[in-house]
Amino acid sequence: MDISGARNFKNVRALTLAAILVALAVVGYGLLRIEPMPGVRVTFGFVFITVIAYLFGPAMAFPAGVLANMLAFLVFPTGAAFNPLFDLNRGLAGILYGVCLYRRNHNSEYFIIWMVAAQASVNFFCNIIINTYLLMLFGFIPVNALNVITTVRIFRNVVFMPVEIIMLFIILKFIAVYAQKYNFIRPSKLIKKEGA
Repeated sequence: MDISGARNFKNVRALTLAAILVALAVVGYGLLRIEPMPGVRVTFGFVFITVIAYLFGPAMAFPAGVLANMLAFLVFPTGAAFNPLFDLNRGLAGILYGVCLYRRNHNSEYFIIWMVAAQASVNFFCNIIINTYLLMLFGFIPVNALNVITTVRIFRNVVFMPVEIIMLFIILKFIAVYAQKYNFIRPSKLIKKEGA
């Protein structure tokens, strides 16, 4: 049983769709972003990385996350210095989405639980812990302001998490229907037992 989705690298249709989704993720990270308050930025590129993770697994979601973040920095520069560790952090988010969502049955009552687990793990590990540490390590966050900025980042990730989950739930349900229609997902390959 292929739980990583590595076999999708041999599928031209999968690679083509993943490339389109990476391009959309670049736009999502670069253009589809809002700042409701200073220091709080909301982007929507994660939606497309999550779709890649759901359809093709963590093996493809990792390079997709890294590539999308790298291209978003190059195409829509923010003024900060380039650092590949931030790209690897986006790749880790792709792995977490893939581990939780790949091959999950979207019709199962457990699907929403897996979605909550995916978003909570990404928000906690990638956004709050790793990203905040990297920002501090490379001088983007002054040490004397670390507590305040960490509190703001926790607030942002907790407040927006229900919105992100609802958005992903609706989008993945919609994607799943067409993925089955065009044979990107085969019902026989879905995990159907408890925990699906």
